[in-house]
Amino acid sequence: MNIYKRIIVVVSGALFILLVLLAAIITDLNDRDFPQAIGSESRLNITFNESAYSITEAFSKLVELDTRLDLGLVKIAPDLASDGDGKIFVMLNDEEDLPDEITGFNGDNKVEIVGKHRLANSYPDGVYLVTGDTSHLNEFVDTLKDEGVKVTRRDVSIFDSFIFVVQERGFTTVIFASLALISSLALFWLLVRARGRALRVLGGSSIVRIQMQDLTEFCVALIGSAGTVAIIAASYVGIFHGWIYVSTFLKILISLQAVVIAISIFVALIMSASAWPSVFMLATRQPAVKSLRSAAIVIQALTFVLVVATAAPAWSAYKQSSAKEAEMTQWKKLSDQASIVFTTDIDEMDRMQPMIGRMIKDSELMDAVALSYTYKKEMWAPLDFGEYSGVSFVNQRWLNLVSKGVKQPTVTKIALGSISNDLVHAIQEEVDILSREEHSKYLFEQLQFFEPVEGYQLPVAQGGGGESLYFGDDILLVVVPSLYDSFNDTTLTSMVSSGNIVFTGITATQQLLEQHSLNAKALRDRGISGELKIVYIAEEGILQAQFAAYLVWLQNLSMFALMIAFSIATVIRSLIAAASQAKRDFPLRLAGQSWMRIPQNRVIKELFVGTILVIFVVMLQRPNEIEIILMTAAYGLLIGPMSHLFAVHWCFNGVSKRRI
Repeated sequence: MNIYKRIIVVVSGALFILLVLLAAIITDLNDRDFPQAIGSESRLNITFNESAYSITEAFSKLVELDTRLDLGLVKIAPDLASDGDGKIFVMLNDEEDLPDEITGFNGDNKVEIVGKHRLANSYPDGVYLVTGDTSHLNEFVDTLKDEGVKVTRRDVSIFDSFIFVVQERGFTTVIFASLALISSLALFWLLVRARGRALRVLGGSSIVRIQMQDLTEFCVALIGSAGTVAIIAASYVGIFHGWIYVSTFLKILISLQAVVIAISIFVALIMSASAWPSVFMLATRQPAVKSLRSAAIVIQALTFVLVVATAAPAWSAYKQSSAKEAEMTQWKKLSDQASIVFTTDIDEMDRMQPMIGRMIKDSELMDAVALSYTYKKEMWAPLDFGEYSGVSFVNQRWLNLVSKGVKQPTVTKIALGSISNDLVHAIQEEVDILSREEHSKYLFEQLQFFEPVEGYQLPVAQGGGGESLYFGDDILLVVVPSLYDSFNDTTLTSMVSSGNIVFTGITATQQLLEQHSLNAKALRDRGISGELKIVYIAEEGILQAQFAAYLVWLQNLSMFALMIAFSIATVIRSLIAAASQAKRDFPLRLAGQSWMRIPQNRVIKELFVGTILVIFVVMLQRPNEIEIILMTAAYGLLIGPMSHLFAVHWCFNGVSKRRI
């Protein structure tokens, strides 16, 4: 194999390694959705909130159907026992023959499989895996839907995982990088074959035969590289991740490689047809590679624009992912917090309000209850919030929870006079409406006003839906001195039912219910048929934040791959330019001209065009943070002169040794 084929193999190997990473990501995502270690082939998203089932009745129905239809249902839940980092699988039927724990494709964390007792304080809503017989799955879905339960079914599909990956904005850069590398490879192959192709045309060889020979050699080099990478990657997956994943991984990788090789051949064919050397070029002693110059310029310009244009979105995606990682941290801080779910009618809730109030009063004495109720702008429209995006009523316990582990202050006190009169008036009116009648006159004077320190994204719970956190550094915090003294029983009960008031610890909260005659037995004795259920508030938030944090490093990988593609395209463009100008450059160097001086004109032109392209991208995107674009553009404009210097060296040596 000559040196040029080796270069094709090495560079295409880099591309196929990128595809290996992409295939590993798709395999991992597929295994996250359908864990192969427990034989899951279907996934159900079940929601009971529009049905007539209580939490206990919902679980009973699921267990009954699971046992009768032999579905082997397993619920996904976060592993709150280990600081909320990770997840566990909970069997609905304890007789299922599943291992105690499994390690997924990712292999970082083992997933424990536990019995249904873990669901004692959880919602029935969520994602369930089917690990048993799926032949009766349609009957299961239809039965629940007939009862008003919302059920969404997904079956295992590698194609769906691939589509999900492609739709993620961060993976668009990987696609661009692959296309850029493909075009650069095809261009390089035509570069090294240009002189031989021209001589064969001059010798009367058939154009079709020349095309077939060149494309066949190019294809063989790509297939050899792809096969080698696939064998090594499959062996690595089998040894370090498990042989059960090799089949899925190879299906994905070979499919990606086949698409890339097909596109590579197509691009090479298009370039070959558009830059076909003629006998006239040989007769006039023009370089055979001269016809490739236009294609090289276009590829270099496009990859440069792609690098600069994707820098700002990639950085923005990274910051958003970092914010999600911060959200994960906050959810972990709330992992032991519980909310109370009411499965009662309105009349029964009215009867329980005084007991709820007394329970909160006792919880405050133990510093075990936290409040966060946030009004966003649209909730108080058309009130002008001024510099704030929301107003959140909180107590000190909430501030202590979300700032746990942070050494520096997270909030700063502000004077009432710095808040707009309209907003102050709205807060006072809200307090008058929600407070206890005997305390309403003095409550507003006891309120304290804070705001997050600059740059700190403080989490608060959205009003009416405490399971959703809102992060912001422009939130007005209204700290109430006491929940029981500040709000009447009706308001407290409403805030508890919406998850805006949370309690510390499942066991401690259950004891509170029993002490205040709010447990199931005491309610039945009072003639109340409904029930109060204690659930963790962090389950869904942790699962969502985990996946978002998983994508952080993928964004960086995509951008890095595109920069590699641009660098390769720039080097190839410089080689073509140096080969085209070899008749000029060689004697200049012999005459003592410096290496930097020889390609000076070419470098100046590229810097000028590159600067124009950067300005165009900036004007088109108008990014908030232009610094990242300028840093990326600086790299792009620096790699050009370095590539020209290398190319001039290479061509000078080639001419000296009569290879060019």
